[in-house]
Amino acid sequence: MEIEGWLDLDCPEHAIGKLSDLLGVPGARPAALSLRVRALVATSRYEEALADLDEIRHFDHDPEWADMTEAWCRKRLGDLPAAIECMERLVDRANHSAIGHFNLGCYLALAGEPDRALDEVTLSCGIDPSFRKLLAEESDLDSLRDYTEFQNLLVG
Repeated sequence: MEIEGWLDLDCPEHAIGKLSDLLGVPGARPAALSLRVRALVATSRYEEALADLDEIRHFDHDPEWADMTEAWCRKRLGDLPAAIECMERLVDRANHSAIGHFNLGCYLALAGEPDRALDEVTLSCGIDPSFRKLLAEESDLDSLRDYTEFQNLLVG
């Protein structure tokens, strides 16, 4: 699909321009909204992306993706409590989601909740050990670096 191509080429403005016709097709609207959310996020238009995410939730759409994307937007809009709420909703529904636990841990670390943050990143690494590789580079977790539990995860 041409629109996905523009997104893959990191040209979200072109993708947005191509979406108007697709958004008008009733059966295609959920997919078009999803593509527009990706484009809006790529252009830092988070408020608009949140509006489309609200509509997407009325369709049978991937709720994990919607929660992750909403949390991403809310964090960047400075609403960390809402970002945490999104990730808590995700891990309540999909407790096996390594990325859900990892992102929740990141947001909790930023919110000054180190004990909960450590629990979440530990769960994430237990579900999917490849997340250990992300620990050293993730700046959201900087507040945890002096904790023994975090250092143990790094060498794990």
